[in-house]
Amino acid sequence: MGLSRKKLFAITVIMVGTFVTVLNQTLVAPALPSIMEDTHVNAAVAQWLTTGFTLVNAIMIPITAFLQDRFPTKRLFLFSMGVFTVGAVLCGLAANFPMLLAGRLVQAVGAGILMPMSMTVLLVTFPVEKRGVAMGVFGLVIAFGPAIGPTVGGIVVDTADWHLMFLGIAMLTAIVFVLAIFLLEKNATDGKPGDAKFDALSVILSTLGFGGLLYGFSEFGSSGISIASGVAMVVGVVCVIWFFIRQTHLETPMLRVKVLYNRKFLIATIIGMLVQASLLAAPILMPIYIQTLLGESATMSGLVLMPGAIIMGLMNPIAGKLFDKQGPRLLSLLGMGMLFVTTIGFGILGLQSAIWYIVILYMVRMLSMALVNMPITTWGMNALDTSLMNHGTSVNNTLRQVAGSLGTAIVVSVSTSVQTGLTGQMPDAEAAMFGINAAFMVCAAMVLIGFVLTIIFVKGKPGTTDAVGVEAPGGERGASSGAPGAASKANKELLSRIMKTDVYSLAPDDTVQDAMELFITKKISAAPIIDANGEPVGFISDGDILKQLSRQSESYTDPVLLMAFSANDSAAYDEKLAKVMSLPVTAVGVKGTIGVNIHADLEEVCRVLSRSHLKKVPVMEDGRIVGVLNRSDVTQYSMETYLANH
Repeated sequence: MGLSRKKLFAITVIMVGTFVTVLNQTLVAPALPSIMEDTHVNAAVAQWLTTGFTLVNAIMIPITAFLQDRFPTKRLFLFSMGVFTVGAVLCGLAANFPMLLAGRLVQAVGAGILMPMSMTVLLVTFPVEKRGVAMGVFGLVIAFGPAIGPTVGGIVVDTADWHLMFLGIAMLTAIVFVLAIFLLEKNATDGKPGDAKFDALSVILSTLGFGGLLYGFSEFGSSGISIASGVAMVVGVVCVIWFFIRQTHLETPMLRVKVLYNRKFLIATIIGMLVQASLLAAPILMPIYIQTLLGESATMSGLVLMPGAIIMGLMNPIAGKLFDKQGPRLLSLLGMGMLFVTTIGFGILGLQSAIWYIVILYMVRMLSMALVNMPITTWGMNALDTSLMNHGTSVNNTLRQVAGSLGTAIVVSVSTSVQTGLTGQMPDAEAAMFGINAAFMVCAAMVLIGFVLTIIFVKGKPGTTDAVGVEAPGGERGASSGAPGAASKANKELLSRIMKTDVYSLAPDDTVQDAMELFITKKISAAPIIDANGEPVGFISDGDILKQLSRQSESYTDPVLLMAFSANDSAAYDEKLAKVMSLPVTAVGVKGTIGVNIHADLEEVCRVLSRSHLKKVPVMEDGRIVGVLNRSDVTQYSMETYLANH
């Protein structure tokens, strides 16, 4: 690799640290029955070890962007590893459930910072030409941890004690911490303050809001309807609504929720939340079912989950390639259909179900997850302008984490409530089985809602968006087309007078160099990409080209997105310039283009130009570009009209 020994040691330390934290998230599942027995808690209480961890992770995602902008990388990396180690020690020494839960929540604080921090450290530690390799290995680590976590946890529980599981994690992270002191660059980043702002009220509202909802559902599951659960849920709902409203009014919001104004992104996020809510139920309920009801070992419960996790990891890149060829609809429909059927399959499990049947059912379920998660997320992200990608991933990841926490709390509460209600009317094992079946049926209902949303809204051909009309609220590219409807003929006549009809465009197979020559000779700064049928399929500007030539220095909170951007930043400037010039315009420009319908009124035109910060916008008629409106021409016409009438 051409790296010094110190660099090789550094990447090893980073990878081990990341692997341990990812492993930690799935290690607890097979140990839950033993933890419940030792600490004398039921499933509704024990699930807080997972839902609480996930919730704190969700809260830390937007905070991490602020921390990365304010503190040097090495210092923040050491802080996150130190906090995580302290949490692991607390778990390992826990004599009761409250102490164990406290340790898990402390771990979650460190892990929530560590994931994006690990990616940043990789980027600043290794030279530009080595970043692609480093991020590729990082991706494998992310996929490998969840695959072996349940099995490792099961083996430790069967051969020793669950306390040793956490103490082992603490030892590994302590080693990483010490090595990082010596092996990470002291001045990995300049540490100069950025423009990020910390909003304490937003953090308080998100914590009280999501925490209140979680606590309310959990109390409902373990104790039934009570004043405490009711108050917690009311406080949670109020704080969540207040949190979202506040984000829309802050100049620098903690979470840029305005990206949810884009309908496609909103639908994709809702579907992703429903899938995530049903996803986390199985790793919690299945170990309880396999160990408590079927009488199998903790190791066996881990082995049952491992093939499914491996299948999901292997299928993610394959699903990506299929998405490029087939588009989102076929994959997402197939995935949601399979997910619904397999979730129903878990809902009808019995006390005599065979292990091999459960393994196959779980494998198919994880396969369906791979077919849904990537296509739906990519479809939603494609609806956003490139400049909003980072905000989109932050919102999407946060809401999915919260949905996973709330979904787990709900289904476990359902399981516990049903079991409690049937206890005394039938044998305890059958009551517990009915509870687990009911919980999976609730998951099936959530998946069914997502399936219906997929059928109605998820459409689109591979490599394209529906961006031929006006843009969505918030100014994102990729908004859906607006039909003329009752728009007047006068609007069309007015736009026809103002717009320029000499439209300069590019073909999909033109190169960036062709685009630059067109910009220079015609003295323009952007042009639509038109296919052989005369329909717009994209848009490229000088700003899009500039982004390809710049260093990717933004802070990203999504691993896949950061890998994609980092892979391009891998050559010296001259070499990069030559490489970019040879790329097709479709690889650099934005898929789809913002446009206004020929029947739109002038107010709508001004809204599109101002919100999207555009100098010009194509005018569309029957899906084709018939002209271009310049901002200066619209402004001049408006001023002339006003002065003439006053």
